[in-house]
Amino acid sequence: MLRELRLRTKRSIREHVVGGYEPLLKKTRLTETYDMLFYVCQFLEEVQEIEQIEGWRDRAGTAIIFVLESWTSTFDEYPREMRVLSKFDHVFVLNGSCVGKLQARIGAPVSQLNTATDCLRAAPSHPRPARSIDLLCIGRSDPVQHSQLQKAATAMGLFYHHEIWKKSWTDDWAGVRRQNAEMIKRSKYFLVWAPMAWRQKWKDGTSQDNALSTRYFEGAAGGAVILGSRPDCPEFDAAFDWPDAVIPLTDDPRALLSALDRDPLRVFRARHANVTQSLRRHDWAHRWLQILTTLGLAPTPAHIQRLTTLSDLSRGIDFIPARHGLKLERGLR
Repeated sequence: MLRELRLRTKRSIREHVVGGYEPLLKKTRLTETYDMLFYVCQFLEEVQEIEQIEGWRDRAGTAIIFVLESWTSTFDEYPREMRVLSKFDHVFVLNGSCVGKLQARIGAPVSQLNTATDCLRAAPSHPRPARSIDLLCIGRSDPVQHSQLQKAATAMGLFYHHEIWKKSWTDDWAGVRRQNAEMIKRSKYFLVWAPMAWRQKWKDGTSQDNALSTRYFEGAAGGAVILGSRPDCPEFDAAFDWPDAVIPLTDDPRALLSALDRDPLRVFRARHANVTQSLRRHDWAHRWLQILTTLGLAPTPAHIQRLTTLSDLSRGIDFIPARHGLKLERGLR
């Protein structure tokens, strides 16, 4: 925490006094040339980190970047970052609603790109883990519906696992992703809300950015039924275009959960569609193929093999007869 406070203080002073950026990365000098540079960052301010790699543009045959958060209302705050973005051959952003306004500011082509998840790790497999978590929420939640869900869980005797700690810290991000995947495999319902409550308004106040959240891809790949709300953006409608990809939460979650309990076939079908569609469309290998196609490049044999493995696994999750006249999925529970 002290290191983080010192860094933030140093950054703030440098930004306001000398107009510079305090990087996290140490200076690095490249001695070889590379076919491609692929840089992924969370926020626009982190675009400048690439400049710590001396000669990065000259040493890369093709340079591309994927920015996960790019809110239109903040673009005026990042003139230096816009100049750096113009050095790339292609800029990919998660937030599709900002593409036009970002394209008008930089010299590189801009495309929307969905996030994804490691579907081979996320998909339920044999032996099937029991779905012992009734309700799971990772990260932020809608405060009103979160309170309603807590009351419903108490009244119905359900296990509602949600975030308690604030400002927790880790240096094991691989462990975080692994743990999240294991919890989702063991959850009946996964709570995800459209990020509209946290979206930035444009400065003219006329509109808001609409963007995807990675949580939808994680929940679907793990075979949980997703409850919450749908982002109002075309890329979400294209990516999650099957029935019950997201079941909207009502003002009475207890009634909704009771109705779903009385309709197990609907629940099993939603799980089956979530997993199979994820294996066919939402692994990182699918996103990498989209990137290569955009750049006019061919996939490697290892890439093709992973796509084949994903496709084969999706066909292996079939409906098999079960008691009470229901059809349950092989590989799911």
